[in-house]
Amino acid sequence: MNLHAGTASRLHLAPRQTVRQILHPTSVAIVGASDSQDKWGGRLLRYMLRHHHGGALYPINARATELMGLPAYRTLPDCPTAVDLAILLVPREHVYAAIEDCVEKEVGCALCITAGFAETGPKGCADEQALVALARAGGVRLIGPNCMGLMNTHHRLCATTAVVMGGIDTLPAGGIGLASQSGALMGAMISRGVDIGTGFSSTISVGNQSDLDLNDFFEYLIDDPMTDVVCLYMEAVKDAPRFTALLARAAAARKPVCIVKSGRSEAGARAAASHTASLAGAWPAFEAICRRWGVYLFETIYDLLQGAQLLQRGKRVESRGVAVTSGSGGAGALLADALEAHGLELPILSDATQLAVQSVLPASHRQLPFDFGMLNHLSPPDPEVGGGSVGIALDRVMADPAIGAGIVLLTTQPQQERVATAAISVADRSSKPLLFVQGAGNHGDIARQMLRAAGHGYFDSPHDALKVLAALASRTEPAVAAGLLPDGGIPADLPSGFLTEPDARRLLEANGIPTTRWQFATDPEGAVRAARGIGTLVAIKAVSAKIVHKSDIGGVRLSVQGDEAVRAACTAIAEAARRAGVQALDGYLVTEMWRADFELILGIRHDPDFGALVMVGAGGLLVELMKDVQLAPAPLSQTTALQMLGALKSRALLAGYRGRPAADVDAIADMLVRLGSLAASSRGRLRELDINPLLVNGAQIAAADARATLG
Repeated sequence: MNLHAGTASRLHLAPRQTVRQILHPTSVAIVGASDSQDKWGGRLLRYMLRHHHGGALYPINARATELMGLPAYRTLPDCPTAVDLAILLVPREHVYAAIEDCVEKEVGCALCITAGFAETGPKGCADEQALVALARAGGVRLIGPNCMGLMNTHHRLCATTAVVMGGIDTLPAGGIGLASQSGALMGAMISRGVDIGTGFSSTISVGNQSDLDLNDFFEYLIDDPMTDVVCLYMEAVKDAPRFTALLARAAAARKPVCIVKSGRSEAGARAAASHTASLAGAWPAFEAICRRWGVYLFETIYDLLQGAQLLQRGKRVESRGVAVTSGSGGAGALLADALEAHGLELPILSDATQLAVQSVLPASHRQLPFDFGMLNHLSPPDPEVGGGSVGIALDRVMADPAIGAGIVLLTTQPQQERVATAAISVADRSSKPLLFVQGAGNHGDIARQMLRAAGHGYFDSPHDALKVLAALASRTEPAVAAGLLPDGGIPADLPSGFLTEPDARRLLEANGIPTTRWQFATDPEGAVRAARGIGTLVAIKAVSAKIVHKSDIGGVRLSVQGDEAVRAACTAIAEAARRAGVQALDGYLVTEMWRADFELILGIRHDPDFGALVMVGAGGLLVELMKDVQLAPAPLSQTTALQMLGALKSRALLAGYRGRPAADVDAIADMLVRLGSLAASSRGRLRELDINPLLVNGAQIAAADARATLG
């Protein structure tokens, strides 16, 4: 009996299968199967037969009785036994009827490869929602539509239309699990994985995520004992709280998570009311959450795969020091030059390491980069290391405490097999990653074959290798959970909406963050008295909840001194406000001025997906031009705050630059912790807060300007 949409809306059955059961089916039906290799239904049937997991396989085709040696069935309900997984390859107009058949047959999951739904617009979205309603009402889980299927190598399940599978005789089994919002990129990663000798546990293309989504498969891969490393290709975050909880779960399980996300360059400045909003857009917020939980972030799927291959083999970058070794002195020099641009270093080797390589390298060449052309190949071999003198040099340098990773770069040199043997042997002995760059074109095919067979992988360009090392080196350990401070919070008398600077300063001071000395005056004469009381050069600023960027409209006057100068400044500010459409000011803020060695921006933003974030960066007028900022989710610990400051490109200025006093970094970190506690305790009421600039002059630190918005 068919179940129509009207009936489906009145019923709801619990899902029959978990995600794990879906990925380990005992019986599979291909709805839309064909005997033609030119059709998706024919290709998928051929893939399934080639790699069949041993359970029942039912081709469904209304016009055939046999397909590729298997009995074919007219409809899904005609299958002689229960069906766990139904793969839908029918035209778009027949998908609804196919899911009706899935409901009638009590199928566990429908894998809908057919496209043409939500990705096409409003009508497609409505049609897709009807599919989901029908499936859920019948207890059927739905993957897709508009996906490329899935693969579970250890279950010998090849339920994907990826064309790469046509040339693969044996499923590439291994420990890398992949969930991808792009089917084509999933196929590309499988193909590249075969090329470099890596293997997968499962690969899943989630398509439109109409029912089962990326988080469902992320959770499965975390729990899957056959998955050592989780890889995700993401285009958008669906259910951010659950995604964040899964990151925490993976961190607790000590299972590495590698992510590539598109949309890194999105102009996240939807709200122009604060620098924090524009600097903490969609990608920076996502990045901050991932860094909090120790995720490895990569730029491309190929970097992702090769980084995951190293992690799956248990390799971890221990420092930013890279051992550069090559068969070409020129190639090694160029590679050494490129390290700095990737945040990596060429370290000085210890005396012990230089002594350890003295049998294979002359005294003039015992510092990096190592040139294999200078090796003494008559030196006695080390029986524990393959590759003769090449292996000895690599092994000893990789053991140096200053080395976090190594790169072997080959050009068209002879005896590539010996170098590959040495690299494989040393890489197996070391806990640090040793990357092999084959720059010899087709001359290097033998070495590539050796590396592929050993499961070590290789790179075709030094740039790719450096990108992967930089991503591995920039990952931080999951942050220790931080609590809330017992004091602070939002003063009860502060209004909702945009706060004037006096109110924003009171908010800071209530939370232990110092500000420059200031007074509020309602009129020019009050400003004169305030300036007399401060007794130094002062800044005078317009105060109005209608003015967000005071400097932009001429609402700020600096270095004002003397009664008449104060009156003139107030008059000029009031006139500038009128020209900007603000007829009457609340008053004037008068604050001391003092010279700072360095300016920072500190801020809070409430991200709609990930909640409260704390920001620190190089501040002042050039804040948005420099974009030297770090973000972390609130609340944060002192350790995390110090890490944020240490990650700034301008961190050298805080340490004391050209004789200037070093900043009290601990005090700045304490301010970040206080902001994090304020942000978290406000439970979303504090929408945004900017401190720009935070003046830093050695141990003297104070906020010179602030604005905030309360919900």
